[in-house]
Amino acid sequence: MKKILNSVDTAIHWIEDIVSAVSLAAIVAIAAANTIDRYIFDSGFLWADELNQALLVTMAMFGSARAVRTGGHIEFSTISSLPKSKSVRIAIRSAILAIIIGFLIFLLIICYQYTTRGTILSTVLKVPRMYYYMSMPIGFALCLYEYIRNSKNKIVNDPISEGNE
Repeated sequence: MKKILNSVDTAIHWIEDIVSAVSLAAIVAIAAANTIDRYIFDSGFLWADELNQALLVTMAMFGSARAVRTGGHIEFSTISSLPKSKSVRIAIRSAILAIIIGFLIFLLIICYQYTTRGTILSTVLKVPRMYYYMSMPIGFALCLYEYIRNSKNKIVNDPISEGNE
């Protein structure tokens, strides 16, 4: 069972990395091609801005889950590091993590509802906007997964302070 869970975790890790990287590469390529087309050929791609906006949201959502996995999000540890007692520090970090997880669940539900109602067609490409919005609930679900996956480490281990690095 543990081997299966590790395989799923590895697949999620790869998905986060690949989607983030491909989105960034596509944004750069489309923006560069559009700029060249606009200034050299006096034309431009009408769809470039619309697609880049969707790709930017996708990159942000998958990238935020990747940042949770790698510890890339800022962590305000001042409050949780103040008490001398390790059990009090653990309790504070548990409460903070519970708030974060609750907030992510709330955002996941709201974004899922927003996505399912996105039946309006996009301006240029005439694609239902729900396809653009899909990355939001997926990204929040991945963040939730990553926080739950790392919860024991985030609660039990004291964060490294800048003075101890």
